[in-house]
Amino acid sequence: MTNTPVVNKKNKKRSEIFGIIALSTLFIAFSVIQDIVRIDIMPDSLRGVLSSMQILLAMSMVVISVTGYRVAIILMILSFIPRFIMLLNNNNSVLPGVSISIVGIATILIVHLYLVSLEKKERELFALAHTDALTDLPNRRSLKQKMLSLISNSRNSNGRFAVAMIDLDNFKNINDTIGHDWGDKVLSEIAVRWKSIVTENDYICRLGGDDFALVVNNYKSLEELDNHLHQFLDKVMEKFILKGKDYFVTASMGVSIFPNDSNETSQLLKYADMAMFVAKNQGKKRLVYFDNMMNDAVENNVEVEHVIRRALETDTFRLVYQPQFDIKTKKLRGFETLIRLSDSEGKQVSPADFVPIAEKSSLIIDVDKWVLRHAMMDFLPFVEKIPEMILSVNISANHILDDSFIGDIDRILEDTHFPEKNLEIELTESVFVNSLERAKTIMEKLKDRGIKIALDDFGTGYSSLSYMRDLPFDLLKIDKSFVDTINDGPKEESFVAAIISLGKVMQFDIISEGVEEQNQLDVLKKLGCDFVQGYIWGKPLSLDRAIEVMAQN
Repeated sequence: MTNTPVVNKKNKKRSEIFGIIALSTLFIAFSVIQDIVRIDIMPDSLRGVLSSMQILLAMSMVVISVTGYRVAIILMILSFIPRFIMLLNNNNSVLPGVSISIVGIATILIVHLYLVSLEKKERELFALAHTDALTDLPNRRSLKQKMLSLISNSRNSNGRFAVAMIDLDNFKNINDTIGHDWGDKVLSEIAVRWKSIVTENDYICRLGGDDFALVVNNYKSLEELDNHLHQFLDKVMEKFILKGKDYFVTASMGVSIFPNDSNETSQLLKYADMAMFVAKNQGKKRLVYFDNMMNDAVENNVEVEHVIRRALETDTFRLVYQPQFDIKTKKLRGFETLIRLSDSEGKQVSPADFVPIAEKSSLIIDVDKWVLRHAMMDFLPFVEKIPEMILSVNISANHILDDSFIGDIDRILEDTHFPEKNLEIELTESVFVNSLERAKTIMEKLKDRGIKIALDDFGTGYSSLSYMRDLPFDLLKIDKSFVDTINDGPKEESFVAAIISLGKVMQFDIISEGVEEQNQLDVLKKLGCDFVQGYIWGKPLSLDRAIEVMAQN
């Protein structure tokens, strides 16, 4: 990074001064020539040319700068005065020169006023280009210019500054529940709150949506910086009264520091963004500082994302199917579809690693569609022979809430001719946390098509009796973590019993995942669980092995 902008500014100012001096000198020279040469010697045409040249020189000074305008006016007036005095003394020969001077002064004034008007419009356009219309905060373009300025100045002062990326948590809920107009009011109110606590060392910007950035300069210590940044988070968490109701919003913040983390604007913003996502993953409404391990994680994520894209392009994902059985009769209920991925060297990439990356990059929608299409094609011959067979497929919250979801389902069902009644969609509770009303609408459309719906990983997220009562589930899946501890004591068994009882009250079928031991199976059977899946009766199988299991049943 260099001081080029500052140097250019100084050079421009110097050039303006030299230009004004040169033009003024020519102006005065023409005036002197006209004044010292007798009128009867110099032709009127030549005198007119010199006067016109003076006007052109004056207008050139006006165009250079405001200082040039002032100098031009002064020179024009000074050249006009002696001619006007001569005119008052009945020297009519100077009348053309006086007229030209008057026209020149008027022209200079008009040009100056026009240029002032242009500059005003330019400032207004600049403000529009560098200011967020909703919050009246500076925007992303202004942020980068501010950071460049601080970096440039730091070369003389050895200063440091912090860049904080701020993202509101679950802000989409407000837009979905009470509308975008109210969401905009929340954003505007947050900006007002922040403006009330900013200091001369703060530069707060809105980057778009519910994303903001804050630059803090001249802080004395990291402790002081930390306290100051938390003030901004605290301001967000003060309650909002919208449509007569109390709403609470939180924010996650990631911070990078110049020059410790980087001396480039793009890197500082990137690192602050990484830290912000870590803050969200750690539970939101918190502040996290960047460290190099985050960068290593991002590089790994980029590599995994590349593997996912390649698998989509080359059709090289692999599906396995885990059987589900009736707990009393061991009759086959169906299969849950599980996806597998290998990297370029054939090494397995865990779904726990690549699925979250696919969700963050929006590739999860394409992955979901790939799984749905290939699983339906695999099992179509068998559901025609076994009408009660269920094919269960997990769908991401990002996909089911996307506008394309229902269309994707309909298109794949039409292309594969798979019976809707044999398809079961598994959803996690994050779908309802993100947008309950939208999830309910989409689920009702699935039910209208005859598709079954399972609630996956029940009890591990934000379980709520209200959505269990209102949403049209068919099946409730007890998470493996509860099955693993079911024999650890009365408390653990009672907890699983409560889940099963709750499901029965809601008229859901109950299936337990991850059943691996006979004593687990015995307790679940005693508690009234309907179905099980797990290694005790069936590991995830290739399609060929799944066909054998179907034949045995």
